[in-house]
Amino acid sequence: MKWSQFFNTSIGKKLLVGATGFFLCSFVIVHLAGNISLLKEDNGEAFNTYAAFMGHNGLIQFIAWGLKIVILLHAIIAIQLTIRNRGARPVKYAVKPGNKTSSWFSRQMAIMGSILFIFIVIHLSQFWWAMHYGDIGKVSYGTVTEVGNLYEVVWFGFSQLWIVIFYVIGMIALSFHLIHGFKSACQTFGLNHKKYNGILHFIGVWIFGILIPVGFAAIPVVIYLKQI
Repeated sequence: MKWSQFFNTSIGKKLLVGATGFFLCSFVIVHLAGNISLLKEDNGEAFNTYAAFMGHNGLIQFIAWGLKIVILLHAIIAIQLTIRNRGARPVKYAVKPGNKTSSWFSRQMAIMGSILFIFIVIHLSQFWWAMHYGDIGKVSYGTVTEVGNLYEVVWFGFSQLWIVIFYVIGMIALSFHLIHGFKSACQTFGLNHKKYNGILHFIGVWIFGILIPVGFAAIPVVIYLKQI
């Protein structure tokens, strides 16, 4: 079987979804680490210099565009799998099997994934677009070259309650998506083993499913509370 044919099968698509999912998991860790600098009381120096580095470094930009392709690929393949799975069972169950055949998280993946995708699109339009193509103010710190003041843009955005609520909802969707997605990817790649299931569960639920989404959600909430 050719590779193109293999990745058109259900298992091939699941491997692609899992691989892109693991890559996106690594991205959220780096992204959160950078975003935490928004809370540093230094007039935005740490965050703006971080944003400038991420926005002008050639290698980072190459990875960033690759990331956008990966997000789109991840979403498209996940949708294809959902449609294929539903097509394989055209007649719905007379009685829903409930938790006997699948977890609650897995049954909500399509909904949570859709909410998360909408969140990412709006998030990029609000901040990424402003950073690269918007008319934002400039600021300099000592000997550091003048950089875009994205810090000011973010703080202004998070002064609006509806945006803060929207981000919290997006992070709830991220939490549910990661809890099931990490577990599913581990199963797809055959990583489950009685020796490692405990640590995999801890990483999937407590780190990716709770700690990281809570960290992201806390940033707009703290910024909003500091401005009221």
